[in-house]
Amino acid sequence: MMAVKRDPLGEYARKRKFADTPEPRGRPRDSSTTLRFVVQMHRASRLHYDFRLEAGGVLASWAIPKGPTRNPSEKRLAMHVEDHPYAYRTFEGTIPAGNYGAGEVIVWDEGTYALAEGSDPVAEIGAGKIKFVMHGKKLRGMFTLVRIKNRSDESGEPWLLIKDHDEFADPGWEPTDQPASVTSGHTLAEIKQTASVQKTWTSGKRAIAPSTRKTVRSDVVPRDPAPMLATLIDAPFDDSAWLFEIKWDGYRAIATIDAEGALTLASRTGKNLLARFPQLDSIGAAFRSRPIVVDGEICVLDEQGRSSFQNLQSAEKRGARAVTFVAFDCLYADGRDLRTEPLDERKARLESLILDGHGVMYSKHTIGTGTALFTLAQREGLEGIIGKLRVSPYRAARSREWVKIKAKRRQEFVVGGWTEPKGSRRGFGALLVGYYRAGALIFAGSVGTGFDAATLADLTKTFAPLARKTSPFTNDIEANSPAHFVKPLLVAEVAFAEWTHEGRLRQPVYLGLREDKPAADVVREDLAD
Repeated sequence: MMAVKRDPLGEYARKRKFADTPEPRGRPRDSSTTLRFVVQMHRASRLHYDFRLEAGGVLASWAIPKGPTRNPSEKRLAMHVEDHPYAYRTFEGTIPAGNYGAGEVIVWDEGTYALAEGSDPVAEIGAGKIKFVMHGKKLRGMFTLVRIKNRSDESGEPWLLIKDHDEFADPGWEPTDQPASVTSGHTLAEIKQTASVQKTWTSGKRAIAPSTRKTVRSDVVPRDPAPMLATLIDAPFDDSAWLFEIKWDGYRAIATIDAEGALTLASRTGKNLLARFPQLDSIGAAFRSRPIVVDGEICVLDEQGRSSFQNLQSAEKRGARAVTFVAFDCLYADGRDLRTEPLDERKARLESLILDGHGVMYSKHTIGTGTALFTLAQREGLEGIIGKLRVSPYRAARSREWVKIKAKRRQEFVVGGWTEPKGSRRGFGALLVGYYRAGALIFAGSVGTGFDAATLADLTKTFAPLARKTSPFTNDIEANSPAHFVKPLLVAEVAFAEWTHEGRLRQPVYLGLREDKPAADVVREDLAD
């Protein structure tokens, strides 16, 4: 006899009249490696918090009367309720009177989570205990949900939500201290007031107050736009026709957000960077206008606001939350293709559309004073500055209307081999690197510093499937120990003091591998003619 397949949303649909409620019908989504969560603050017959974890393509849900806490000594009762559709994670608005759960709802917190035990959230929940790490705006760190026995006077399925002891624990923390939505900034009272004068929802669609975000369409949204690139020059300058920005040290990315808030984050080579930085999924809610296409840089910023490519690589390996999308240009917004408009107008529009609290920072600039900004970049140990002609359109190519002035000498190089280690060092001694000139790979030097033990081990593993017997360089190499060669596919970021007269790197330091630039595009980055 064939088993009947359970409908995970059957109970959810049975309780709702979709002609009368703005809540989405929804359906299970395909499995994902990035698991989402949402906590919705909900004033129905009484105030409570709906705690939802993505599991099996739907949102497993618990109602928490007192709300989640970051105090490990407070165990919060969580009543297991029916699964909700994945689309419910963005729901915010008013459920009208006469409907199940009537009352106001806001997205109190949202983000991603990862299992701390097991590999399948459905199985963990089924077993009565799920332990997980939350990466939210309000809730962070390790939590545990565990099923408990009913009291004799209690119906339903009670669980406990417990905050584990870690660096995010806070004994004085209470959910009522942060009453605003993380997507719209609204409180429940503001949602109620808005609902009393007008409908802010359309059945089956996300509730968005008209004053908060515009969703418009007119021009065709650019698909997979290539980034505008700057030309290297040797010295800063002052000119009122130009604006100057800090040169951010991270991964260049173009963010495209559709009308529903779905995000794609494409590298210069078209790779999906959201898969590598899932914590940036929140920027789908970071702008007042959608659809929108924004150019920027994925960065890790220190307490002084300085970016570092090495810190970004470290954060990526650890899955750290401290990743920011620094936005500096806008290609499409308010239904218009903006690429032919002057840069001044594009930046002004971009600044006006960014919402706080979603992991996006606007890249500020100065007008005309490139020399002073460059001096600041040198003093703060930054990579350099970018100069942009204020009337420039956005061109999908390298242009002299954008220029870069580096405070440090650094660029990408192709890895063509490695040398055997000496003494107690493990893995390899140095990288053999080069650049392309007229289709030929030119040897530029050996890079033997900038590696820790973990990096040496990771790179050694990466080299194994790329091994080749002959040198990929067209000129002779210089090495102080036996050399081994690899297919020239890897691109490394390298800082160095200067070029020698022989065309070799002086005092090179390895900063990290780059996957946002094809090896074939790596050339010697000399100054512009």
